[in-house]
Amino acid sequence: MFDRLVLPFRRLVLRRFVKAHPPSRQVSRATRELVAAYEGILPDSLLQLWRRKGLGFYGDRQLALIDPRLWQAVLNRWIVSPPDEVRRIPIALTPFGVLLYYRKLTATDEDVVFIDPVSKKTSDLAWSLDEFFNRFLCDGQSLESLISPALARSAREECGALSSGEVYEIDQMLFSMQMLRIAKVDAFEMHRRLRDAVDPPRPTAEKPTTVADALPVEHRSTFEDIADGKYLAGLYLSSYSDWHRLLALRPDGRYSLLFWRIHYRTLERVGVRFYTGTYQVSRNAEGDEIVALDIVLRADSSGGDDNDDRLVVMYSGGTSFLLRVNELGDIATAIGGWDEMGRSEYYFRRVTLNETFAEEPNDGRPAPPFADLPRALQALVHVEPLRPTITHVEDPNLNEEDNGEGTVMCTLDLGEEDGLRFNMPLYSPPDTGRDLKGWIWKMAPHACEVGVEYRRGEDGAIEHGPAVGDILTTRSPVVR
Repeated sequence: MFDRLVLPFRRLVLRRFVKAHPPSRQVSRATRELVAAYEGILPDSLLQLWRRKGLGFYGDRQLALIDPRLWQAVLNRWIVSPPDEVRRIPIALTPFGVLLYYRKLTATDEDVVFIDPVSKKTSDLAWSLDEFFNRFLCDGQSLESLISPALARSAREECGALSSGEVYEIDQMLFSMQMLRIAKVDAFEMHRRLRDAVDPPRPTAEKPTTVADALPVEHRSTFEDIADGKYLAGLYLSSYSDWHRLLALRPDGRYSLLFWRIHYRTLERVGVRFYTGTYQVSRNAEGDEIVALDIVLRADSSGGDDNDDRLVVMYSGGTSFLLRVNELGDIATAIGGWDEMGRSEYYFRRVTLNETFAEEPNDGRPAPPFADLPRALQALVHVEPLRPTITHVEDPNLNEEDNGEGTVMCTLDLGEEDGLRFNMPLYSPPDTGRDLKGWIWKMAPHACEVGVEYRRGEDGAIEHGPAVGDILTTRSPVVR
């Protein structure tokens, strides 16, 4: 049976660190692509930890294991070295933004180093990666020198727990006057801001202040004559990270759709693609307005350029939004799960060229009132979270197990006709005392199957996994 199966497997090398600093609910296993990218570059012990536990926050001190690919450019800006120098790889981040990185000094020597973006100090912490995790971080005095327990406690009490990508920032001016003010900020932005204060980057293009400024120069005139008229005619902007799309709906039934990216360092407008054609407005069976764009892809098109071919209109807060019809399920999941609109690339918002060019939250803005949602979207949102119960747990597929961790298929007592959707995340409700997480993988009218994560203990026995009778919910227990 699933809960009694015992298998031998290689013990976790960094198990002492994991025992002292257990992974949080936000920790997720690294992809095979990420692990493969650093095989032979980072120690096997860290790659093993990535595979079996994952990246994210560990312990009460909220030490974050990070994806080096996302932080390499940040570290390279702090430490500029000749190409033949020892390679530095970012591996972790403290809750106050101190960046930790690994160096392979010689065939037998290595170390772990920190750089503090606030004080600009840098120094060695340990002479091997295993020593850093299993000794330095497990020794109270050593850990205190890196992460002050008093400050960490004050930050958590004042600001709450960190979310992915966040750090705490202390107001240094007030701190120098023995006054403590702490705020949660974006980790990348804090590093960028503090590094820019030392050596400002040299952009080769203008920083946008208005929507017009943000456009590639060669396309600005295309959108200047778009009247912000009655009904749907006007401009609509969608922004996700540094990627942007501007849609113009003209009164004569023609559209213009521009894709571009603003490079974070040079501010150059790159990756530009432009489409134009006709559009039609109709109503669906629920009575919602649907905007259909006739998008003809070309040889230079990027995958997904035609994802905006059908948009549903939403009116809320005195403005208009256009939502991707093929993403309504994901939008509904985000609204029902954590009261947000989902990824900001899923929708356009109405704008004018002279208004301020403002960043849109990547995870989407707060969800509008339910009554403002298009009827097709209302039908997908679960105002009351669903609470399916596990009725059957399959035996785990040992061929797909990775060092004692894997995903096992479970049958639920609810299905597609009850409101479950493919790839919908499910969680243990807080009132159950469980900590399960999974995703709907197989659809059925009244008995969908969900893949739920499990893991084995050091003795090979299942220490965390689903069981018949476990209740799951569509509502996330984590406040974003």
